[in-house]
Amino acid sequence: MFLKIGGACIKLKEIAKKANVSISTVSRIINNQGNFSEETRRKVLDIANEHLKPGIAPSKQAGIAYNIAIIVPGNNDFFDNDPSTSADLNHLKDEFEAYGHQIHIVKHYTDSQTSPAYKLLGEDHVDAAIIFDPFAGDQMFEELNRLGIPYVYTNGRTYKTGQNYIDYDNRKGAYEVIKYLHGLGHRKIGMIAGPNNHLVNLNRLDGCKDAFRDLDLSWSDANVIMGAFDPAHGYEAVKQLMKEQPTVTAIFAFNDIIAYGAMKALAEMNLRIPKDVSLVGFDDLKLSEFMVPPLTTVRRFRYDISSIIVKVLTELITNRNISEVYISLKTEIIERESCSKVSDKR
Repeated sequence: MFLKIGGACIKLKEIAKKANVSISTVSRIINNQGNFSEETRRKVLDIANEHLKPGIAPSKQAGIAYNIAIIVPGNNDFFDNDPSTSADLNHLKDEFEAYGHQIHIVKHYTDSQTSPAYKLLGEDHVDAAIIFDPFAGDQMFEELNRLGIPYVYTNGRTYKTGQNYIDYDNRKGAYEVIKYLHGLGHRKIGMIAGPNNHLVNLNRLDGCKDAFRDLDLSWSDANVIMGAFDPAHGYEAVKQLMKEQPTVTAIFAFNDIIAYGAMKALAEMNLRIPKDVSLVGFDDLKLSEFMVPPLTTVRRFRYDISSIIVKVLTELITNRNISEVYISLKTEIIERESCSKVSDKR
């Protein structure tokens, strides 16, 4: 991390070393946070003042700039195939940069210790990390712990204690979709899911299983087709699903982009939405309201989460007394015209 002064940057590590205190102590004193002895506070400020303009308080003159790594899957094309994830990533980047922090978006491959993410973390230039769209069974958590780098998971999470996350409640959101369709009389529900090794996909799948159990519905893996978060998968999966499971009356696509592809396939198969098949997406992209018919979907308040991540992650950097962080944001179903009660004809 750096102390920004005019056009120059001073490493907080250097101030901490001169003052014989921790980096977090320097950061909190500069920002007038925490309770420290007058001797410690004066020592840190005297060293910092050597680089500041005379007569102006450090807290007024200096800002803290952190190096933040946003670790993303290396095999995902966020911008072309998944605009919702792309938007989340851009909002997060914009929020950090608005506070003056330096962002490094780095790709990560679970099957390789030579992945760019490991290389960046090993260079000792990262103050904190965001594991964005994490993999199931990944060892990145252990690596960050080993290096002592504060982090949070987002866009997918584990259920293990001791792993920080700030995320939407994807599990509950998916649960509510199945409950909603059940309330319309649907008992044969197909699911078009995302990649089987991405936690956000598995979170939503777990929500479906929870709802099937609670509603006493019969679960069958044959009603779930895994694939990419893109329209081509939705298109191909619907054709496969309706061929193998022709009694399906409702389909839950694990994101809106998948649902768009499903709409095209259903139209080609002369299956009407919602009279023959009801369809639900997830994410509430702007385009969903203008589809024909308008798509019922799950809304996530994506603009809220970025500011929370910035505030909490910077607090994790400066306050090492925080043990664990669990923040779960709500979702809600947006009802439109792509769902209806089960038709007697089906």
